[in-house]
Amino acid sequence: MRKARLWGLLWTSFILELQGAPRSEEIKYTRTEGQSLSESCPFNVMKYFSIRKAWQRLGDRGEIQTLAITDRVSGQSSKVHVDRCSLEDIPTEGILHVHMTDLRVEDSGLYQCVIYQPPKAPVLLHHPIRLVVTKDPAQDLAQRSTLPPVTTKARVKTRTNPSPVTQLPASESTAGLGVNPTHGTDVLSMEPRSLRGGWVAGLDP
Repeated sequence: MRKARLWGLLWTSFILELQGAPRSEEIKYTRTEGQSLSESCPFNVMKYFSIRKAWQRLGDRGEIQTLAITDRVSGQSSKVHVDRCSLEDIPTEGILHVHMTDLRVEDSGLYQCVIYQPPKAPVLLHHPIRLVVTKDPAQDLAQRSTLPPVTTKARVKTRTNPSPVTQLPASESTAGLGVNPTHGTDVLSMEPRSLRGGWVAGLDP
């Protein structure tokens, strides 16, 4: 079943090449951070049996970055691993397997499988692949939960002490039953005096 599918991909690629059909249509894959991307790129066994293949990334301005290149082989399968990208060339099946691991947001972009034969221009083996890598919602939530809580400082009202009460000297105090003379003036005295058995207020000389 798997071999029949691979031969189907091979014949599709061969027919497109013979017909010169446009191959600019992109295949889009959406992944979250930490996931992997696997793709199988068929090629013409008769033409590219022992030719090196490569996995490339296309920049926004058309610049090409070659991420991994297979070894030249003669009918034997070969594997190459570069950083987080690995290629497996299976000439007997006419398939180039591409695998990218631990995807990150910055990996988002346009990629392509090609026949690598510099100084000639690379030959596209497959539709360009548009990879979109997004943040993992679970990890994003976990990062937010570890952030320290935002606290606001309460404004404390400072209490102002009331103005101190000036204590009058004892000589100036009016407490008691009488008012003592201060500057030699006549004041009403509340000293008790007897008048026919009663108490009246008298005027001091």
